[in-house]
Amino acid sequence: MRTRFATTLLALLLAVSAWAGETARVRTLHRVALLARVVLRSDTFTLDDLLPRSAPAAMHREAIRIVLGQSPQPAASRILYPQQLEFLLRDHADLLAELSLPKEITIRRFHRAVTKGEIARAIERALGSQGVNAKDSIDAQDLQFSTPVYVTGENPGLEVLRIAPDPLRRETEFTLWTSKEPHNLPFTVTVQRALKLPTLVARRAIPPGEIVSPADFAVEMRATRRDPAAPAVGAAEMAGLEARATLRAGEPVDRDLFKRPVLVKPGALATLIVQGAAFSIKTVVDPLEQGVMGQEIRVRNTETRQVVEARVVGRDRLVKTL
Repeated sequence: MRTRFATTLLALLLAVSAWAGETARVRTLHRVALLARVVLRSDTFTLDDLLPRSAPAAMHREAIRIVLGQSPQPAASRILYPQQLEFLLRDHADLLAELSLPKEITIRRFHRAVTKGEIARAIERALGSQGVNAKDSIDAQDLQFSTPVYVTGENPGLEVLRIAPDPLRRETEFTLWTSKEPHNLPFTVTVQRALKLPTLVARRAIPPGEIVSPADFAVEMRATRRDPAAPAVGAAEMAGLEARATLRAGEPVDRDLFKRPVLVKPGALATLIVQGAAFSIKTVVDPLEQGVMGQEIRVRNTETRQVVEARVVGRDRLVKTL
């Protein structure tokens, strides 16, 4: 009797063991195998990026919420090993049990090299902002740069930061940057020609402190360095400015070499015009601050001693509107 019971129990245990083994085998067969090679198009990646498209929709929905890390830089790669994935998924044991992990997963970031055509168009835009039509003078095949620049998008936002003609070497160096992918460092491109740009120059020697007019300047084509981001200065914009230092005839000039002149100074009486809807009163005031054209400064009425703020509109002249 005991022998029969033991035999029955042993048979039952063997059947349960066989069923468990078969269940485990079936479960293993139905695990979702993660991809061994992945190309990413975003800055971070999730478990969903590692799943094949054939994975169940419910698994995709859960996996897309599990961030695994930062994507590698363009032209670089990252290797994930099973131990790393098991650690990253330690809080998702049930999901991990449904996955089959390869020996390693190679992760790359989608990237492409910036083309000469893109660079040529960026240079044309920069030269155009300086008043130069470069479509007939810049050929993409003439561009020279030693290191390829990799980007991850269709429009990296190429901008020209500097234009530097060198007449001695007979070349022009352009410094560019991918503004929409700021992790890239600025890079340089060279054209074997010293391009000339419209340049504002002084027609005559201008001493410091002198107020200039548009007639004091001319525009000449010069091989001078230029920052395309800084707007080109015209002769009309220099009218009424004061020279900070001595300028020689023919010397290139820019806005930084000039300043707005001080029109009102403390210690020099000025005229204040107080304007209202139906009246205008003129009075003499003592400026408490110096001021340039358009600046609001404090002045004191010489009769009432009242202090008010008024706007500078000319040499020793101010206006206050009520």
